[in-house]
Amino acid sequence: MKTLYTKLIEPIKRSITKKYVILFAITFILPTILIYQLIVGYAERMIERDIIETNISDTDSLVKRINKEISEIVLQLQLISGNDTDDELDVDLIYQRSKLAISQSAIIHTLYFLNDEKKLIFEAPFVPRVEDSIVYDYPKFEEVKWNRNYAVSDYTINFRDDLAVSVAVPVFNDKQQFIGVLVAELSQDFLADTLRSFSVSRGHFSYIVDRKGRVFSSSNEKEIGFDYSSELIFNKLLHDSFGVMKEDYLDEKSIIAYQTMRDGWGLVYGVPENIAFEPIRKLSFLFTISFLGIIALSLLFIWMGIRNIVYPIVRLTKYSKQYREKMFFESENEYPNERNDEVGELRRTIISVGNSNFKNQKMLEEKERYLHDVIEGIPYGIITINKDAIITYVNQQLEKMVGYSREEMIGIPLSELPIKNDNRDFKLLHSLVSHQPSSESESYIINADGQKLMIKIATARFYNEQKESIGSIAVLQDISQVKLLESRLKQNDKLALIGQITTGIAHEIKNPLAILSGSSELLVEEVEEAACPEEIIELSKDIKQVVVRMNVIANNFLSFAKINKKDAEPIDVRNVMEEVLHLVRLKSTESKVQVIRDFDFVPKLIGVEDQLIQAFLNLILNALDAMSKGGTLTVFIYEKKQVREGQFVIVKIVDTGQGIPEKEIKWLFDPFFSTKETGNGLGLTIARDIIREHNGELTIHSSNDGTKVECCFFVGHEGNV
Repeated sequence: MKTLYTKLIEPIKRSITKKYVILFAITFILPTILIYQLIVGYAERMIERDIIETNISDTDSLVKRINKEISEIVLQLQLISGNDTDDELDVDLIYQRSKLAISQSAIIHTLYFLNDEKKLIFEAPFVPRVEDSIVYDYPKFEEVKWNRNYAVSDYTINFRDDLAVSVAVPVFNDKQQFIGVLVAELSQDFLADTLRSFSVSRGHFSYIVDRKGRVFSSSNEKEIGFDYSSELIFNKLLHDSFGVMKEDYLDEKSIIAYQTMRDGWGLVYGVPENIAFEPIRKLSFLFTISFLGIIALSLLFIWMGIRNIVYPIVRLTKYSKQYREKMFFESENEYPNERNDEVGELRRTIISVGNSNFKNQKMLEEKERYLHDVIEGIPYGIITINKDAIITYVNQQLEKMVGYSREEMIGIPLSELPIKNDNRDFKLLHSLVSHQPSSESESYIINADGQKLMIKIATARFYNEQKESIGSIAVLQDISQVKLLESRLKQNDKLALIGQITTGIAHEIKNPLAILSGSSELLVEEVEEAACPEEIIELSKDIKQVVVRMNVIANNFLSFAKINKKDAEPIDVRNVMEEVLHLVRLKSTESKVQVIRDFDFVPKLIGVEDQLIQAFLNLILNALDAMSKGGTLTVFIYEKKQVREGQFVIVKIVDTGQGIPEKEIKWLFDPFFSTKETGNGLGLTIARDIIREHNGELTIHSSNDGTKVECCFFVGHEGNV
C-alpha cells in the first residue's frame, strides 16, 4: 500500500499540472468518453440486428423465388414431354413445345432430349435433329430413370464442354415405359440478375453453390466457378438449413446469411461490415468532432484561468530540474512579458546564479571535447586503464584494429581482453601494469577475425596531485604492413642473389648438355644399328628428347624471356599429355599408381609444346610423389563453354594421395617453398608461369582424399576459335 502511494499519489501531490489534468479528466473527459462508447456501441448493435433481420428476410425471399422458378421449369418440362404418346417418340412435337417454352421462359437457356440409350436427339431452340450420333452421359440420367421424378444437377460440364446447371424430367410412352430424359439448362445470366436485384443497390452480395460447393451463379461474375467446399460457410450449409454468421468474404469482414434450397443447392447472402456500419461511422465521426470541440473550448478556458500561476511555476521547476541534471545557459529576458511578482523575481535570481556556473562548466566541456576529438583522430589505437587494471577508455582506431566495439571492452579487466596472444607472453598487459614510468615494445595480437597483427606498444602512467599512480595509457601502432615489407625486401634480396647463382649454374650446365646432346644422338644411332630390344631403343630416344628439352629450358632461363610469339604454334594438348604420361610410365609403375585417361576432343592451344610438357611434367610428378604407397591418377581433358566468358580447355589432374595441409595451400606458389624434404620449391612456380603465358590459370584444391589440380586455358569466344 505504501509503495502504491509512493508511485501514484505522491507525484500528483507535488505537481500542479498533474492535479489540474486529473481533475479535468475525472469531471469531464472520462464521463464524455463513457457516454460516447455507450451511444456508439448501442447504435452498432441496433444496426447489426437490423442487418441480420434484413439478410434473413432477403435470403428467404430469394430462396422462395428460385424454388418457384425451378417448380415452374419442372411443370413446363412435364407438359412438354407429355405421357400420352404412342410407342414411337414424336420428336418434332416435343421439339416445337421446347422452342415455345424457351421463348416464354427467361430462366431456360436451352432444352435437349436424350433417349434411353443416352443419345442426343435434338437441342432446342436451334437443332431439331442431331445428325451425328452423340452419346452424353448426363449425371442425373440414372436417378431420373429409376426415381421417375425430376432431378436438379450440380455445376457440371455438358456435351458441349460448357459448365451449366440443369433440371431433368423423365419421358414415358402411353404404357409408362421409360424412353428418355428431357433436360433444361438454366440461364446463368437470369440467375445472376435475380441475385443482383437484391444486392447491387445496397452493396450486398449473394451467390448460389451446388451440392459440391461450386459457385454457379453470383452477383459478382468473377466469383463464378469458385470452389467453397473447404470453406466454413459450405460446412454450415451442409449441417444447418439456415443461419447467420460473421465471416470474411473476398478479404472483407462481412455479415452473412445462408439457407439451403429445396433441391440441395445453397444460397449465401451478405453485406460487408464497412458498408453495413457506414452510417454509424459517420455518426461517430460527427460525434468525435463535437467532442473534440468541447474539449478544446474547455482547455482554452482552463488555460486562460491558470496561465498566470501554473505556467511560471512549471517553467521555473523545469529550469531547476534541467540545471540539476546538466548546467545550461538561459537568457534572463527570454520571457519579457513575465509578471514582476514573487515567482518572477525568484525565477530571475535562480537563472542568474545558474548562468554564472554554466560559463565555467562550458569552458571545461569545450576543453574536454577538444581533447576527445584529438584522441579520436589519432591514427593509432589508444587504451587506458585505472589502477585496478580495468579498461576505462578505447578510441575508434583501436576498435577498427581489434574488431571489437568499445562497449565490449570498456569496464572489463585488461587480463580478460579478447585480443591477447597467449597467457604467458601478453606484452600489452605486462607494459600497462608494470611499474615503469614508460616503455616501448613489439608484440602481436589476434583480432576478432582471427588475424595476427604485429603491433608496436608505447605505454605511460597517470599520476594525481600526490604523485600517486592512478592508471596507465597505451598507444598501439599496427606495424604488420611494415613487417611484411621488410620480409619482402629480405626475400627479394635473397631471390636476386639466388638468381645470380642459378644463372651462373645454368650457364655452366650448357657445356655438359652439349656433350649429352651429342652422346644421346650417337646412342640412338648405335642401339638402332645394333638391333637392340625395342624397350632399349625407346629409352634411348627418351634420353635424347629429355636432353633436348633441358637445353631449351636452360636457354630460356638464361634469356629471362617469355614465350616467343614467333615460336608459338597450334598444339593438341592431348598429345602433350600423352607425351608426359609416356615419360613417367616407369615411375608410375614403380609407385603402383594406376593412370586413367579421360580425354575429349578439344580445340588446339597456341603456344610452345616443350614449355607445356615442362609444366604438366611438374604437376604429374608432384601427384606421383603424393602417392608413394600407390593410388589412382586420373587426367581429364575437356572443353567448357560459357556464354559471356567464352570458350575454355580444361586439364584436370586428380590424385588419391595424402593431400596438402590447408595452412600450406596459400604458400604453394611462393618460390623455394616446398612440402618435400628434397624439393627446391620452384616446380609449381614455373608451372604456374608457363600456364599463364598460355592464357591459362592454375588452381589447386586439396583434402584428405587427395588433390585436384586444374589448368583452365582460354581459347577465345565461341564462333571465333
